[in-house]
Amino acid sequence: MRHNYQNFHAFPLKNWPVLLLLCAQLLAGIIISPMRSFFPIYATEQLAYTAAAASAIVAIGQLVGMVTSLVGGTLSDSLGHKWTLALGLAASAGGSLLYLTHASWLVVGLWILGVIGLTFITLGGQSYLNAAVGKANLGALSALYNWGFTLGGALSSPGAGWLLDRYGFGALGWALVVVSLMGTAIAGALPSQEHTDADAQATGRRLFAGYGAIVRRPVILVLGMLRFLPTCYYGMAMVLLPLLIKARAGSNTVVALYTTISLIVASLTQIVAGRAADRWGRRRPTLITYGVLVAATIGAAFAAETLWSIYVFGILGVSAAWALSTLMPTLVAEAAPVEEHGRIFGVLHLLWNAGMIVGSLIGGALVGIAAGLPFAVTTISNIGAFILALLFFRLVARQNLP
Repeated sequence: MRHNYQNFHAFPLKNWPVLLLLCAQLLAGIIISPMRSFFPIYATEQLAYTAAAASAIVAIGQLVGMVTSLVGGTLSDSLGHKWTLALGLAASAGGSLLYLTHASWLVVGLWILGVIGLTFITLGGQSYLNAAVGKANLGALSALYNWGFTLGGALSSPGAGWLLDRYGFGALGWALVVVSLMGTAIAGALPSQEHTDADAQATGRRLFAGYGAIVRRPVILVLGMLRFLPTCYYGMAMVLLPLLIKARAGSNTVVALYTTISLIVASLTQIVAGRAADRWGRRRPTLITYGVLVAATIGAAFAAETLWSIYVFGILGVSAAWALSTLMPTLVAEAAPVEEHGRIFGVLHLLWNAGMIVGSLIGGALVGIAAGLPFAVTTISNIGAFILALLFFRLVARQNLP
């Protein structure tokens, strides 16, 4: 696919379309972090669900997200990256309404809508970014792109905790709706891509047909596992860590403080990982990040009963997971030509959703046995990811892509 982005290789502050993209991502982060952090608490406190039931709802949403990942890839290639991003933000506005209802069926439906919104935000935004910049600067710009999620979450979490403690979940829901609609307007203002005639004629059927040839390649299979295995930890952490902190501290504000600190640290980790990937190549920072994730899960497995240890090892693990999200677009650029990136992101997001499902279910099922047991299980999966990362770079070296 060919795009006509003029001067997009310049630093983003000198290029207004990239700056708009970063603003849209910032607003996306502002809404996504409270949705993820406080939904388990809403489900257990307001709807009287068990931790396992809350995990099951999260898993249902991620299952739908698996299907819509391929749909989102198709939309990104046919409708356009910016409109896929805008649709995702609009869907997130609808999903935020779940905090205004206690009807179980409606809560589940709105949670699913929010997950679909996140899928479209991720695919539209990442595809726009990869098409806009070259390999030389992709690591740093990917870090700035992901800062929208991490810094956005760090900015919104204190306000979300304050709103909850003072006014309740209804006020939080309306605030998220307003921010989502602001992001939708900004995404709609992005310049559209210019497609060749062949690109414009690509139908959903042809795009789906292309997925099979892509995923059969060994380097893509390994890349997919590098996305799936760490996400099992992340999916588990997003459900369990807020619940464990709330159980030990008894305050929504303490949960918000953890989220804020973790996202600030993650933001710093992202820029370090992105700059390192641009300066020293992808291999070293990728292996270091997987190693840090293994260390974090080992620590959490042995020290999950105290508040300070949940903070330390939770922040370490979540920061490593976000660093891997920053590095993932650079690994895609190493593994395949740019014409395939949209569909590869679709496949990777499908596996991201699968990892979120597996992780949340593992967490909900095992935490009742021992608080550290879910982290012990994900330690094993992350050790496997480290080994696969070594294999990935060997396969990339054989391809000799430009």
